[in-house]
Amino acid sequence: MPDVSPLIREQEGIRLRAAYRRIKLRKRITQADLAIACGWQSASTFNRLLSGKITLTGEVLTKLCSLLEVLPSDISPRLAESVDAIAEHLVARLLPVSYVNSVTRGSWGEPFLTTQRIIHFTSDSNAFALAFEAAAAPAGLEGWVLVVEPAGKPMPGDFVVLRHGAGKYSYGRIGQPQPDGACPVEVVGRGVILARPKQCMLVATLVRQRALQESRACAENLNQ
Repeated sequence: MPDVSPLIREQEGIRLRAAYRRIKLRKRITQADLAIACGWQSASTFNRLLSGKITLTGEVLTKLCSLLEVLPSDISPRLAESVDAIAEHLVARLLPVSYVNSVTRGSWGEPFLTTQRIIHFTSDSNAFALAFEAAAAPAGLEGWVLVVEPAGKPMPGDFVVLRHGAGKYSYGRIGQPQPDGACPVEVVGRGVILARPKQCMLVATLVRQRALQESRACAENLNQ
């Protein structure tokens, strides 16, 4: 990654802070919400972006712009062109929402399909959403919906939905691949599971459950 001057990082941080303040006037959103949706371990990463201590990347900018409801150029003119090029391949899709009502030792069976949908911009035609019963949600996912893109390529540190058996799934963070190609996935309540990349489906982002809509209403909003 090319060096980015401290001045540019500071300017981008100021714009991010302003965008965050604006969205808070309209929505109940916290830095912790942003951290979870971006796959960060804590809100400190967002604070470091605001203060210009770390460099904003195109991938992070894309996620933050969606969450803060701003254009890439509003935050980072230097990244806007590349982010817009990525966005050209994205399509607003009505994602099916499946529901998990029971999790045992970090795993669940085939979820059942609901009549709800969620709008998400993605190039993955097989993308779907996954919601959890409050009592069954993995730690940190209470009230959240996972947006899963099976065509995505998870990188070490990304969260994934792991398919590790017939009708058996788990949520965890993927680690560095081993020499034989196997990837360790740390699953809360179960430990590390070794899996092949094709078993790991990328969790692209998280959205609040209040964003879920019945399919007809969701379709009307999409066509507006």
